[in-house]
Amino acid sequence: MPGHDIIVIGASAGGVEALNKLVAGLPKDLPAALFIVLHIRAESKSFLPDILSRYGPLPAAHPKDHERIEHGRIYVAPPNYHLLVKSGYIRLVEGPKENSTRPAVDPLFRTAARAYGRRVVGVVLSGTLDDGTEGLIELKRRGGVAVVQDPEDALFSGMPSSAIEHANVDYILPLSSIAPALVRLAHEPVVEEGGEAVSNESDTDIVEVDGAGMRQQGHPGPASNFTCPDCGGTLFQLQDKGLLKFRCRVGHAYSGQTLVAGQSESQEVALWAAIRSLEERAELMHKMNKNARERNHIASAQRYEVQAKEAEQRADSIRQTLFQNQLPVIENPDEPTVSSSEGEVVDAAFKVVVLVGEAGGRLALSYILPALPANLPAAVIVVQRLDTQSDSSLMADAVSRSNGLPIKQAQEGEQLQPGVVYVAPPNEHLLVTPNGTFCLSSAVLVDFARPSADLLLQSVAASFKDRAITAILSGTGSDGASGVRAIHKMGGKTIAQDETTAQFFEMSSAAIATGTVDSILPLDEIASALVNLVMENSDE
Repeated sequence: MPGHDIIVIGASAGGVEALNKLVAGLPKDLPAALFIVLHIRAESKSFLPDILSRYGPLPAAHPKDHERIEHGRIYVAPPNYHLLVKSGYIRLVEGPKENSTRPAVDPLFRTAARAYGRRVVGVVLSGTLDDGTEGLIELKRRGGVAVVQDPEDALFSGMPSSAIEHANVDYILPLSSIAPALVRLAHEPVVEEGGEAVSNESDTDIVEVDGAGMRQQGHPGPASNFTCPDCGGTLFQLQDKGLLKFRCRVGHAYSGQTLVAGQSESQEVALWAAIRSLEERAELMHKMNKNARERNHIASAQRYEVQAKEAEQRADSIRQTLFQNQLPVIENPDEPTVSSSEGEVVDAAFKVVVLVGEAGGRLALSYILPALPANLPAAVIVVQRLDTQSDSSLMADAVSRSNGLPIKQAQEGEQLQPGVVYVAPPNEHLLVTPNGTFCLSSAVLVDFARPSADLLLQSVAASFKDRAITAILSGTGSDGASGVRAIHKMGGKTIAQDETTAQFFEMSSAAIATGTVDSILPLDEIASALVNLVMENSDE
Protein backbone atom coordinates (compact mmCIF):
# COMPACT_ATOMS: atom_id res chain seq x y z
CA MET A 1 0.00 0.00 0.00
CA PRO A 2 1.62 3.31 -1.07
CA GLY A 3 2.13 6.26 1.20
CA HIS A 4 1.77 9.93 0.35
CA ASP A 5 4.55 9.58 -2.19
CA ILE A 6 3.76 12.51 -4.50
CA ILE A 7 4.73 15.81 -2.83
CA VAL A 8 4.08 18.99 -4.83
CA ILE A 9 5.47 22.28 -3.55
CA GLY A 10 4.76 25.83 -4.66
CA ALA A 11 6.71 28.95 -3.70
CA SER A 12 7.48 32.42 -4.96
CA ALA A 13 9.24 35.35 -3.26
CA GLY A 14 11.22 34.11 -0.27
CA GLY A 15 10.90 30.56 -1.59
CA VAL A 16 14.59 29.84 -2.15
CA GLU A 17 15.43 30.20 1.52
CA ALA A 18 12.34 28.23 2.55
CA LEU A 19 13.11 25.40 0.12
CA ASN A 20 16.72 25.22 1.29
CA LYS A 21 15.61 24.66 4.87
CA LEU A 22 12.89 22.22 3.89
CA VAL A 23 15.07 19.88 1.78
CA ALA A 24 17.82 19.97 4.42
CA GLY A 25 15.41 18.18 6.78
CA LEU A 26 14.53 15.33 4.42
CA PRO A 27 16.25 11.91 4.54
CA LYS A 28 18.06 10.43 1.55
CA ASP A 29 15.77 7.37 1.59
CA LEU A 30 12.49 9.33 1.46
CA PRO A 31 9.89 7.07 -0.22
CA ALA A 32 8.40 9.92 -2.24
CA ALA A 33 9.08 12.16 -5.21
CA LEU A 34 9.10 15.96 -4.80
CA PHE A 35 7.94 18.39 -7.49
CA ILE A 36 8.74 22.08 -7.06
CA VAL A 37 7.48 25.19 -8.81
CA LEU A 38 9.28 28.41 -7.89
CA HIS A 39 8.25 31.53 -9.77
CA ILE A 40 11.16 32.67 -11.93
CA ARG A 41 11.44 34.93 -14.96
CA ALA A 42 11.35 33.15 -18.30
CA GLU A 43 14.68 34.62 -19.39
CA SER A 44 16.47 33.74 -16.16
CA LYS A 45 18.80 30.80 -15.65
CA SER A 46 17.72 28.69 -12.71
CA PHE A 47 20.37 27.44 -10.29
CA LEU A 48 17.76 26.04 -7.91
CA PRO A 49 18.48 22.33 -8.60
CA ASP A 50 22.17 22.82 -7.80
CA ILE A 51 21.32 24.80 -4.67
CA LEU A 52 18.84 22.22 -3.37
CA SER A 53 21.24 19.37 -4.10
CA ARG A 54 23.85 21.09 -1.94
CA TYR A 55 21.47 21.76 0.95
CA GLY A 56 19.86 18.33 1.19
CA PRO A 57 20.62 14.65 0.51
CA LEU A 58 18.10 14.23 -2.32
CA PRO A 59 19.29 14.86 -5.90
CA ALA A 60 17.48 17.74 -7.60
CA ALA A 61 17.26 18.46 -11.32
CA HIS A 62 15.19 20.01 -14.07
CA PRO A 63 13.33 17.01 -15.54
CA LYS A 64 12.90 16.21 -19.21
CA ASP A 65 9.52 15.98 -20.89
CA HIS A 66 8.00 12.50 -20.40
CA GLU A 67 10.64 11.55 -17.83
CA ARG A 68 9.61 8.70 -15.52
CA ILE A 69 8.86 9.55 -11.89
CA GLU A 70 11.17 8.01 -9.28
CA HIS A 71 11.11 8.16 -5.50
CA GLY A 72 13.94 9.94 -3.70
CA ARG A 73 14.29 12.67 -6.32
CA ILE A 74 13.41 16.36 -6.55
CA TYR A 75 12.01 17.63 -9.85
CA VAL A 76 12.25 21.42 -10.29
CA ALA A 77 10.22 23.25 -12.93
CA PRO A 78 12.58 24.85 -15.47
CA PRO A 79 12.11 28.52 -16.43
CA ASN A 80 9.24 29.20 -18.84
CA TYR A 81 7.72 25.69 -18.60
CA HIS A 82 4.73 24.46 -16.64
CA LEU A 83 5.62 21.32 -14.68
CA LEU A 84 2.78 18.76 -14.86
CA VAL A 85 2.47 15.40 -13.09
CA LYS A 86 0.98 12.50 -15.04
CA SER A 87 0.49 8.89 -14.00
CA GLY A 88 4.06 7.64 -13.87
CA TYR A 89 5.73 10.43 -15.82
CA ILE A 90 6.26 14.19 -16.12
CA ARG A 91 5.14 16.71 -18.73
CA LEU A 92 6.78 20.05 -19.49
CA VAL A 93 4.64 22.43 -21.53
CA GLU A 94 4.87 26.04 -22.70
CA GLY A 95 1.15 26.56 -22.34
CA PRO A 96 -0.58 29.85 -21.46
CA LYS A 97 0.54 31.60 -18.31
CA GLU A 98 -1.53 31.28 -15.18
CA ASN A 99 -1.52 34.05 -12.59
CA SER A 100 0.90 35.92 -14.88
CA THR A 101 3.60 33.29 -14.50
CA ARG A 102 5.04 30.20 -16.17
CA PRO A 103 5.77 27.92 -14.40
CA ALA A 104 2.70 28.30 -12.20
CA VAL A 105 1.81 26.37 -9.07
CA ASP A 106 -1.86 25.71 -9.86
CA PRO A 107 -1.25 23.46 -12.92
CA LEU A 108 1.25 21.36 -10.94
CA PHE A 109 -1.22 20.85 -8.09
CA ARG A 110 -4.17 20.16 -10.41
CA THR A 111 -2.42 17.54 -12.51
CA ALA A 112 -0.88 15.77 -9.52
CA ALA A 113 -4.29 15.58 -7.84
CA ARG A 114 -5.88 14.26 -11.03
CA ALA A 115 -3.22 11.57 -11.49
CA TYR A 116 -2.64 10.42 -7.90
CA GLY A 117 -5.59 11.58 -5.78
CA ARG A 118 -5.15 10.78 -2.09
CA ARG A 119 -1.44 10.01 -2.47
CA VAL A 120 -0.65 13.69 -3.09
CA VAL A 121 0.59 16.20 -0.52
CA GLY A 122 0.43 19.84 -1.61
CA VAL A 123 2.72 22.33 0.13
CA VAL A 124 2.41 26.12 -0.17
CA LEU A 125 5.42 28.12 1.01
CA SER A 126 6.42 31.79 1.09
CA GLY A 127 5.18 33.91 -1.82
CA THR A 128 3.10 36.89 -2.85
CA LEU A 129 -0.48 36.94 -4.16
CA ASP A 130 -2.32 33.60 -4.41
CA ASP A 131 -0.91 31.17 -6.96
CA GLY A 132 -1.46 27.64 -5.62
CA THR A 133 -4.79 28.33 -3.94
CA GLU A 134 -6.98 27.02 -6.75
CA GLY A 135 -4.73 23.99 -7.19
CA LEU A 136 -4.81 23.24 -3.48
CA ILE A 137 -8.62 23.37 -3.50
CA GLU A 138 -8.66 20.83 -6.36
CA LEU A 139 -6.10 18.68 -4.54
CA LYS A 140 -8.28 18.59 -1.41
CA ARG A 141 -11.37 17.80 -3.50
CA ARG A 142 -9.62 14.64 -4.71
CA GLY A 143 -8.58 13.53 -1.21
CA GLY A 144 -5.03 14.90 -1.00
CA VAL A 145 -3.34 16.50 2.01
CA ALA A 146 -2.77 20.27 2.19
CA VAL A 147 0.21 21.67 4.11
CA VAL A 148 0.79 25.43 4.33
CA GLN A 149 3.64 27.38 5.86
CA ASP A 150 2.47 29.51 8.77
CA PRO A 151 2.10 33.07 7.38
CA GLU A 152 3.70 34.40 10.56
CA ASP A 153 6.76 32.28 9.73
CA ALA A 154 6.92 33.20 6.02
CA LEU A 155 8.86 36.18 4.73
CA PHE A 156 6.14 36.65 2.09
CA SER A 157 2.74 35.74 3.49
CA GLY A 158 0.46 36.25 0.46
CA MET A 159 0.38 32.69 -0.91
CA PRO A 160 0.10 30.96 2.48
CA SER A 161 -2.62 33.36 3.67
CA SER A 162 -4.69 32.90 0.51
CA ALA A 163 -4.42 29.11 0.72
CA ILE A 164 -5.56 29.12 4.34
CA GLU A 165 -8.47 31.44 3.58
CA HIS A 166 -9.90 29.47 0.66
CA ALA A 167 -8.78 25.84 1.01
CA ASN A 168 -9.55 23.25 3.66
CA VAL A 169 -5.95 23.09 4.87
CA ASP A 170 -4.85 20.11 6.97
CA TYR A 171 -1.66 21.52 8.49
CA ILE A 172 -0.47 25.10 9.11
CA LEU A 173 3.13 24.69 10.21
CA PRO A 174 6.29 26.71 10.75
CA LEU A 175 8.95 25.89 8.20
CA SER A 176 10.98 23.86 10.70
CA SER A 177 8.05 21.43 11.16
CA ILE A 178 7.17 20.86 7.50
CA ALA A 179 9.96 18.40 6.62
CA PRO A 180 9.18 16.07 9.58
CA ALA A 181 5.50 16.18 8.62
CA LEU A 182 6.30 15.23 5.01
CA VAL A 183 8.48 12.33 6.17
CA ARG A 184 5.67 11.05 8.37
CA LEU A 185 3.09 11.39 5.58
CA ALA A 186 5.38 9.64 3.08
CA HIS A 187 5.47 6.57 5.35
CA GLU A 188 1.75 6.68 6.17
CA PRO A 189 -0.24 4.11 4.10
CA VAL A 190 -2.90 5.61 1.87
CA VAL A 191 -6.20 3.84 1.36
CA GLU A 192 -7.25 4.47 -2.23
CA GLU A 193 -10.83 5.43 -1.43
CA GLY A 194 -12.71 8.30 0.16
CA GLY A 195 -12.64 11.89 -1.02
CA GLU A 196 -14.19 12.66 -4.38
CA ALA A 197 -13.44 9.93 -6.87
CA VAL A 198 -11.24 10.73 -9.81
CA SER A 199 -13.54 11.48 -12.71
CA ASN A 200 -13.44 10.07 -16.21
CA GLU A 201 -12.53 13.45 -17.64
CA SER A 202 -9.56 13.76 -19.96
CA ASP A 203 -6.14 13.69 -18.33
CA THR A 204 -5.22 16.78 -20.38
CA ASP A 205 -4.89 19.98 -18.39
CA ILE A 206 -6.00 23.34 -19.76
CA VAL A 207 -2.40 24.57 -20.08
CA GLU A 208 -1.63 21.78 -22.59
CA VAL A 209 -4.81 21.92 -24.67
CA ASP A 210 -4.13 22.81 -28.32
CA GLY A 211 -6.05 25.33 -30.39
CA ALA A 212 -8.61 22.85 -31.66
CA GLY A 213 -9.24 21.65 -28.14
CA MET A 214 -9.71 25.18 -26.85
CA ARG A 215 -12.20 25.95 -29.59
CA GLN A 216 -14.08 22.72 -28.92
CA GLN A 217 -14.36 23.52 -25.20
CA GLY A 218 -15.90 26.90 -25.96
CA HIS A 219 -16.04 29.77 -23.51
CA PRO A 220 -15.23 28.70 -19.95
CA GLY A 221 -17.90 30.96 -18.46
CA PRO A 222 -19.85 34.18 -18.93
CA ALA A 223 -17.95 37.11 -20.41
CA SER A 224 -16.74 39.67 -17.91
CA ASN A 225 -16.11 43.35 -18.52
CA PHE A 226 -12.35 42.82 -18.18
CA THR A 227 -9.58 42.21 -20.68
CA CYS A 228 -6.62 39.88 -20.37
CA PRO A 229 -3.43 41.74 -19.35
CA ASP A 230 -1.37 39.20 -21.32
CA CYS A 231 -3.13 39.23 -24.70
CA GLY A 232 -5.87 41.87 -24.50
CA GLY A 233 -8.69 39.38 -25.12
CA THR A 234 -11.96 39.09 -23.26
CA LEU A 235 -11.78 37.44 -19.85
CA PHE A 236 -14.50 34.94 -18.96
CA GLN A 237 -15.50 34.64 -15.33
CA LEU A 238 -15.31 31.36 -13.42
CA GLN A 239 -16.81 30.92 -9.97
CA ASP A 240 -15.56 27.42 -9.28
CA LYS A 241 -14.73 25.93 -5.90
CA GLY A 242 -15.60 29.21 -4.15
CA LEU A 243 -12.68 31.07 -5.74
CA LEU A 244 -13.22 33.87 -8.24
CA LYS A 245 -11.14 33.23 -11.37
CA PHE A 246 -10.92 34.54 -14.90
CA ARG A 247 -9.68 32.89 -18.09
CA CYS A 248 -9.40 34.20 -21.65
CA ARG A 249 -10.12 32.26 -24.84
CA VAL A 250 -6.46 31.32 -25.36
CA GLY A 251 -6.06 30.01 -21.80
CA HIS A 252 -4.45 32.78 -19.72
CA ALA A 253 -5.86 32.48 -16.21
CA TYR A 254 -6.06 34.88 -13.27
CA SER A 255 -7.38 34.89 -9.77
CA GLY A 256 -8.94 38.12 -8.55
CA GLN A 257 -5.71 39.18 -6.84
CA THR A 258 -3.44 38.44 -9.79
CA LEU A 259 -5.83 40.19 -12.17
CA VAL A 260 -5.62 43.33 -10.04
CA ALA A 261 -1.82 43.06 -10.06
CA GLY A 262 -1.82 42.50 -13.82
CA GLN A 263 -4.06 45.50 -14.39
CA SER A 264 -1.76 47.65 -12.24
CA GLU A 265 1.25 46.65 -14.31
CA SER A 266 -0.62 47.30 -17.57
CA GLN A 267 -1.70 50.72 -16.32
CA GLU A 268 1.84 51.59 -15.32
CA VAL A 269 3.19 50.49 -18.70
CA ALA A 270 0.59 52.66 -20.44
CA LEU A 271 1.36 55.71 -18.29
CA TRP A 272 5.13 55.43 -18.73
CA ALA A 273 4.59 54.94 -22.48
CA ALA A 274 2.53 58.14 -22.52
CA ILE A 275 5.34 60.01 -20.71
CA ARG A 276 7.91 58.68 -23.16
CA SER A 277 5.77 59.65 -26.15
CA LEU A 278 5.25 63.19 -24.82
CA GLU A 279 8.94 63.61 -23.98
CA GLU A 280 9.87 62.50 -27.50
CA ARG A 281 7.34 64.93 -28.96
CA ALA A 282 8.79 67.75 -26.86
CA GLU A 283 12.32 66.92 -28.01
CA LEU A 284 11.19 66.88 -31.64
CA MET A 285 9.44 70.24 -31.23
CA HIS A 286 12.63 71.71 -29.72
CA LYS A 287 14.63 70.50 -32.73
CA MET A 288 12.05 71.92 -35.14
CA ASN A 289 12.07 75.19 -33.18
CA LYS A 290 15.85 75.42 -33.52
CA ASN A 291 15.73 74.55 -37.20
CA ALA A 292 13.03 77.16 -37.86
CA ARG A 293 14.99 79.88 -36.07
CA GLU A 294 18.11 79.05 -38.07
CA ARG A 295 16.01 79.61 -41.21
CA ASN A 296 14.52 82.78 -39.68
CA HIS A 297 11.00 81.34 -39.62
CA ILE A 298 10.13 83.04 -36.33
CA ALA A 299 6.37 82.37 -36.35
CA SER A 300 6.90 78.65 -36.91
CA ALA A 301 9.64 78.56 -34.28
CA GLN A 302 7.34 80.13 -31.70
CA ARG A 303 4.60 77.65 -32.51
CA TYR A 304 7.02 74.73 -32.09
CA GLU A 305 8.25 76.16 -28.79
CA VAL A 306 4.68 76.38 -27.45
CA GLN A 307 3.97 72.79 -28.54
CA ALA A 308 7.18 71.59 -26.86
CA LYS A 309 6.20 73.22 -23.57
CA GLU A 310 2.69 71.76 -23.78
CA ALA A 311 4.09 68.26 -24.27
CA GLU A 312 6.49 68.70 -21.34
CA GLN A 313 3.70 69.95 -19.09
CA ARG A 314 1.50 66.98 -19.97
CA ALA A 315 4.37 64.56 -19.34
CA ASP A 316 5.07 66.24 -15.98
CA SER A 317 1.39 66.03 -15.06
CA ILE A 318 1.30 62.28 -15.68
CA ARG A 319 4.58 61.85 -13.80
CA GLN A 320 3.17 63.72 -10.80
CA THR A 321 0.11 61.47 -10.93
CA LEU A 322 2.34 58.39 -10.88
CA PHE A 323 4.40 59.65 -7.96
CA GLN A 324 1.40 61.16 -6.15
CA ASN A 325 3.51 64.29 -5.47
CA GLN A 326 5.39 62.37 -2.79
CA LEU A 327 8.85 61.75 -4.21
CA PRO A 328 11.79 64.14 -4.49
CA VAL A 329 12.33 64.98 -8.14
CA ILE A 330 14.97 62.81 -9.79
CA GLU A 331 14.99 63.81 -13.42
CA ASN A 332 17.75 61.78 -15.06
CA PRO A 333 19.82 58.85 -13.76
CA ASP A 334 22.79 60.05 -15.81
CA GLU A 335 22.58 63.51 -14.20
CA PRO A 336 21.08 62.83 -10.76
CA THR A 337 19.66 65.81 -8.91
CA VAL A 338 17.35 65.75 -5.93
CA SER A 339 15.38 68.91 -5.34
CA SER A 340 14.19 69.74 -1.85
CA SER A 341 13.18 72.80 0.11
CA GLU A 342 14.90 71.43 3.21
CA GLY A 343 18.50 72.37 2.46
CA GLU A 344 21.59 72.01 0.35
CA VAL A 345 23.21 68.74 -0.64
CA VAL A 346 24.64 67.10 2.45
CA ASP A 347 28.40 67.42 3.00
CA ALA A 348 28.75 64.41 5.25
CA ALA A 349 32.06 63.29 6.69
CA PHE A 350 31.05 59.64 6.37
CA LYS A 351 30.21 57.36 3.48
CA VAL A 352 27.02 55.45 2.68
CA VAL A 353 26.94 51.80 1.64
CA VAL A 354 23.79 50.55 -0.13
CA LEU A 355 23.24 46.78 -0.36
CA VAL A 356 20.69 45.75 -3.00
CA GLY A 357 19.19 42.27 -3.16
CA GLU A 358 16.12 40.41 -4.33
CA ALA A 359 15.69 36.64 -4.82
CA GLY A 360 18.59 35.02 -2.96
CA GLY A 361 19.53 38.38 -1.49
CA ARG A 362 18.79 37.47 2.11
CA LEU A 363 21.34 34.66 1.95
CA ALA A 364 23.95 37.05 0.57
CA LEU A 365 23.17 39.61 3.25
CA SER A 366 23.53 36.97 5.96
CA TYR A 367 27.15 36.55 4.84
CA ILE A 368 28.02 40.22 4.30
CA LEU A 369 26.51 42.02 7.29
CA PRO A 370 28.04 39.86 10.05
CA ALA A 371 31.45 40.41 8.42
CA LEU A 372 31.25 44.21 8.73
CA PRO A 373 33.09 45.62 11.78
CA ALA A 374 31.10 47.17 14.62
CA ASN A 375 33.05 50.44 14.28
CA LEU A 376 32.41 50.84 10.53
CA PRO A 377 32.52 54.62 9.84
CA ALA A 378 29.69 54.46 7.29
CA ALA A 379 25.91 54.23 7.22
CA VAL A 380 24.60 51.02 5.63
CA ILE A 381 21.25 50.87 3.82
CA VAL A 382 19.67 47.53 2.86
CA VAL A 383 16.98 47.34 0.20
CA GLN A 384 15.65 43.77 -0.03
CA ARG A 385 12.22 43.49 -1.54
CA LEU A 386 9.36 42.36 0.70
CA ASP A 387 5.65 42.08 0.06
CA THR A 388 2.93 44.23 1.57
CA GLN A 389 1.83 41.63 4.11
CA SER A 390 5.26 40.64 5.45
CA ASP A 391 6.55 41.70 8.83
CA SER A 392 9.72 43.70 8.24
CA SER A 393 11.11 42.41 11.54
CA LEU A 394 11.61 39.08 9.74
CA MET A 395 14.01 40.89 7.43
CA ALA A 396 15.88 42.36 10.36
CA ASP A 397 16.12 38.94 12.03
CA ALA A 398 17.39 37.40 8.81
CA VAL A 399 20.26 39.83 8.30
CA SER A 400 21.27 40.66 11.86
CA ARG A 401 22.70 37.25 12.79
CA SER A 402 25.96 37.78 14.72
CA ASN A 403 26.12 41.31 13.39
CA GLY A 404 27.98 43.89 15.46
CA LEU A 405 26.22 46.84 13.81
CA PRO A 406 22.83 47.92 15.17
CA ILE A 407 20.04 47.32 12.66
CA LYS A 408 16.74 49.16 12.35
CA GLN A 409 13.99 49.98 9.91
CA ALA A 410 14.44 53.35 8.20
CA GLN A 411 12.00 56.02 9.39
CA GLU A 412 10.61 59.10 7.64
CA GLY A 413 12.76 62.17 8.36
CA GLU A 414 15.44 60.18 10.22
CA GLN A 415 19.00 61.49 9.92
CA LEU A 416 21.54 58.97 8.64
CA GLN A 417 24.23 58.05 11.13
CA PRO A 418 27.45 56.08 10.57
CA GLY A 419 27.71 52.66 12.17
CA VAL A 420 24.01 51.83 11.71
CA VAL A 421 22.30 49.43 9.28
CA TYR A 422 18.99 50.80 7.95
CA VAL A 423 16.50 48.40 6.31
CA ALA A 424 14.05 49.71 3.72
CA PRO A 425 10.45 49.15 4.90
CA PRO A 426 8.31 46.76 2.85
CA ASN A 427 6.25 48.25 0.03
CA GLU A 428 7.59 51.82 0.41
CA HIS A 429 10.11 53.71 -1.66
CA LEU A 430 13.12 54.80 0.38
CA LEU A 431 15.20 57.82 -0.65
CA VAL A 432 17.88 59.98 0.94
CA THR A 433 17.18 63.71 0.74
CA PRO A 434 19.88 66.38 0.15
CA ASN A 435 20.20 67.08 3.88
CA GLY A 436 20.95 63.41 4.63
CA THR A 437 17.55 62.31 5.96
CA PHE A 438 15.27 59.51 4.82
CA CYS A 439 12.17 60.07 2.74
CA LEU A 440 9.54 57.34 2.52
CA SER A 441 6.81 57.13 -0.09
CA SER A 442 4.04 54.71 -1.00
CA ALA A 443 3.86 56.14 -4.52
CA VAL A 444 3.28 53.78 -7.44
CA LEU A 445 5.69 51.07 -8.43
CA VAL A 446 8.74 52.13 -10.42
CA ASP A 447 9.52 49.49 -13.05
CA PHE A 448 7.17 47.24 -11.06
CA ALA A 449 9.27 47.59 -7.89
CA ARG A 450 8.61 49.14 -4.49
CA PRO A 451 10.96 49.80 -2.85
CA SER A 452 12.90 50.77 -5.97
CA ALA A 453 16.66 50.26 -5.80
CA ASP A 454 17.08 52.70 -8.69
CA LEU A 455 15.35 55.55 -6.86
CA LEU A 456 17.31 54.92 -3.66
CA LEU A 457 20.66 54.73 -5.46
CA GLN A 458 19.95 57.84 -7.53
CA SER A 459 19.09 59.83 -4.41
CA VAL A 460 22.18 58.57 -2.54
CA ALA A 461 24.36 59.45 -5.53
CA ALA A 462 22.92 62.94 -5.66
CA SER A 463 23.31 63.51 -1.92
CA PHE A 464 26.62 61.77 -1.15
CA LYS A 465 28.35 61.90 -4.55
CA ASP A 466 31.78 60.20 -4.38
CA ARG A 467 31.01 58.97 -0.84
CA ALA A 468 28.36 56.59 -2.18
CA ILE A 469 29.16 52.86 -2.38
CA THR A 470 26.82 50.08 -3.50
CA ALA A 471 26.85 46.32 -3.84
CA ILE A 472 24.38 44.64 -6.20
CA LEU A 473 23.62 41.14 -4.91
CA SER A 474 21.60 38.12 -6.00
CA GLY A 475 18.26 38.89 -7.63
CA THR A 476 16.12 38.78 -10.75
CA GLY A 477 15.25 41.71 -13.00
CA SER A 478 17.26 44.85 -13.67
CA ASP A 479 16.31 47.09 -10.75
CA GLY A 480 19.46 48.93 -9.68
CA ALA A 481 21.06 49.28 -13.13
CA SER A 482 20.05 52.93 -13.56
CA GLY A 483 21.08 53.64 -9.99
CA VAL A 484 24.52 52.15 -10.62
CA ARG A 485 25.00 54.55 -13.52
CA ALA A 486 24.08 57.43 -11.21
CA ILE A 487 26.58 56.25 -8.57
CA HIS A 488 29.31 56.09 -11.21
CA LYS A 489 28.42 59.48 -12.65
CA MET A 490 28.87 61.13 -9.26
CA GLY A 491 32.16 59.37 -8.52
CA GLY A 492 30.95 56.57 -6.26
CA LYS A 493 31.89 52.89 -6.37
CA THR A 494 29.92 49.75 -7.25
CA ILE A 495 30.50 46.06 -6.56
CA ALA A 496 28.48 43.29 -8.22
CA GLN A 497 28.18 39.73 -6.93
CA ASP A 498 29.62 37.26 -9.44
CA GLU A 499 27.71 34.56 -11.29
CA THR A 500 29.35 31.65 -9.47
CA THR A 501 28.01 32.67 -6.04
CA ALA A 502 24.74 34.46 -6.90
CA GLN A 503 21.65 32.29 -6.67
CA PHE A 504 20.10 34.56 -9.29
CA PHE A 505 22.58 36.50 -11.43
CA GLU A 506 20.15 38.61 -13.44
CA MET A 507 20.29 41.73 -11.26
CA SER A 508 24.10 41.71 -11.05
CA SER A 509 24.32 41.01 -14.79
CA ALA A 510 22.15 44.04 -15.59
CA ALA A 511 24.38 46.25 -13.43
CA ILE A 512 27.53 44.85 -15.04
CA ALA A 513 26.07 45.48 -18.50
CA THR A 514 26.03 49.24 -17.79
CA GLY A 515 29.84 49.23 -17.91
CA THR A 516 30.03 51.24 -14.68
CA VAL A 517 30.68 48.46 -12.14
CA ASP A 518 34.09 48.74 -10.49
CA SER A 519 34.44 45.16 -9.14
CA ILE A 520 32.79 41.77 -9.75
CA LEU A 521 33.42 39.63 -6.69
CA PRO A 522 32.36 36.32 -5.14
CA LEU A 523 30.16 36.58 -2.08
CA ASP A 524 32.90 35.83 0.44
CA GLU A 525 35.02 38.79 -0.77
CA ILE A 526 32.34 41.49 -0.86
CA ALA A 527 32.37 42.45 2.84
CA SER A 528 36.14 43.03 2.95
CA ALA A 529 35.99 44.99 -0.30
CA LEU A 530 33.26 47.22 1.15
CA VAL A 531 35.34 47.86 4.27
CA ASN A 532 38.35 48.81 2.12
CA LEU A 533 36.26 51.26 0.10
CA VAL A 534 34.84 52.80 3.27
CA MET A 535 38.28 53.20 4.84
CA GLU A 536 39.87 54.53 1.65
CA ASN A 537 40.81 58.20 2.15
CA SER A 538 38.94 58.11 5.46
CA ASP A 539 41.24 60.75 6.95
CA GLU A 540 40.41 63.33 4.27
